[in-house]
Amino acid sequence: MKISETDMGLAAAFGAVALWATNALAAKFALADLGVAQVLALQFGGATAVLAALRMFSSRVGKKDSVPRYSLTRMEIAGGACVGAVGLTGTIFLQYLAFASAPIVEANVLAYGWPLFAALWAALAYRTQRTLAGVPLAVVGFAGVAVILGAGGGFGGGDGGGFGYFAALASAGCMAFYTVAVGRARVSAGDLLLSATVLGAICSFAFCVAGLGLWQWTGSGAWVASVYAGVGPMAGGFFLWSRAMSGGGAERLAPLGYATPLLSTVLLVFFGEAFTFYTLLGASLVLVCSVGVLVVDRVGRPSRA
Repeated sequence: MKISETDMGLAAAFGAVALWATNALAAKFALADLGVAQVLALQFGGATAVLAALRMFSSRVGKKDSVPRYSLTRMEIAGGACVGAVGLTGTIFLQYLAFASAPIVEANVLAYGWPLFAALWAALAYRTQRTLAGVPLAVVGFAGVAVILGAGGGFGGGDGGGFGYFAALASAGCMAFYTVAVGRARVSAGDLLLSATVLGAICSFAFCVAGLGLWQWTGSGAWVASVYAGVGPMAGGFFLWSRAMSGGGAERLAPLGYATPLLSTVLLVFFGEAFTFYTLLGASLVLVCSVGVLVVDRVGRPSRA
């Protein structure tokens, strides 16, 4: 039985969400023993190695890109690089700054709240009955975000929490941009992601060399967690999501991203991370939004013959 493009995109989206669900847990173990600059350096380094190896393999087997490189204009190449720099490099840098500065459960829910922004974009861009139905649900989700911010003291909270919350929301904005833009980029997903991870590796290693982050050689478990975050959630997750968002997938499959903060929060709590009543309330509102969007998306989609 031949697998349709829609089914392949759906499988890719589920695969990306499954990998991203483990990201905050990996960050929890990595940041317990290592500074955020070193964690980012190991993470981007691992992702770069994997994507470079895939790039070399695809070249050797003769696999061609959907758009030949020589046919791309400088503007298209620059646009693809911008999508990768903002969407991947920006998302991860801001996300891990949030994980290191704010309570990780709250930061995780906020950083992975990017489908709220994507739902609003879909409503403005497509203006169909199904996408417009996501607007009031997104409002419920943003109410959950407000509850979490209020419980943590908001952007003015002490101990760096305010900065962490801001970084988490900024990360969500970067990821929403990536979801919308990657399907329209003519640069191949492999090249786009590789350039972004190289940029991230250079910047994070430069921070370590400049003394902005202490490099530690101890903590083998934290090293493994950092590299895994690069190989799995970053390289694997973003590559699969790029595949899912191609061919109009941003409008069809982006709502699946709502499952990420729910699954990742469950993992954090299972492994002993503390949470408050307001965190639970805020996450529950995001859950209501998530389930609602998925139900509306399923009911409003025409059934296939």
